[in-house]
Amino acid sequence: MKFGKKLKELRIAKWFNYYIDYQELKYILKSHLENAEHSDEEATEQKEKSIKIRPLGGSEAKLIIVSSKKSGMKKNGKDQPHRDLPSMSVAFFTMLEDEVNLVEAFYRKMVESLRTQLDKASLLYHNSDEPSSLQYAKTKAMSALAHHISHDINMLVSYVEVNKLAVRKIVKKYAKRTKQPVLDKVIAAVEKARTFMNAKSLYKLRDDAEKFFTKVSKRAYRNAFTAVV
Repeated sequence: MKFGKKLKELRIAKWFNYYIDYQELKYILKSHLENAEHSDEEATEQKEKSIKIRPLGGSEAKLIIVSSKKSGMKKNGKDQPHRDLPSMSVAFFTMLEDEVNLVEAFYRKMVESLRTQLDKASLLYHNSDEPSSLQYAKTKAMSALAHHISHDINMLVSYVEVNKLAVRKIVKKYAKRTKQPVLDKVIAAVEKARTFMNAKSLYKLRDDAEKFFTKVSKRAYRNAFTAVV
């Protein structure tokens, strides 16, 4: 199965609009490869100037694609204009940067939201002082909440992994079709610039949620046993 079709199956429906638009990036690649011929010499000439990496503001890094102007690009789908290799490269990496930024913004928003939910649930759990007669019901509800948060975190992990794979696949396709060995360079730049590519805060959040869920589940089991006895 081709990755484009597989990607559609892997997407989480309610987050559909926040995934890398892999198909649009493929159409941009084809705008040159299907509509114009290019030589090995042309590819070699563009090798160094199609992609430049420049550090911005401390640890931040950004892909600079010939021009550093804001994108403003529209998605044309199959109706792409004819492009030579330099123009196609500019269009491709400009759109790629737009898509990467979209994923990054959504990722950060979701991690912040889920961290807030987990912290609030943990605070409620540790500040519980209801009579023992109410503990069973509250612990059961808390267990359900912990399960819900863990489920959403695992969904976000899946979302991140799919988008990371999409970035690597589409850049690899660009490198192969244009004969420019830029895969490692581009991926390294994106990993440095965008936190979803390593997702350290998300994996830490997942670990914390799993520990919390285990703790709540054990209490729920104990309270259920006590209620029966």
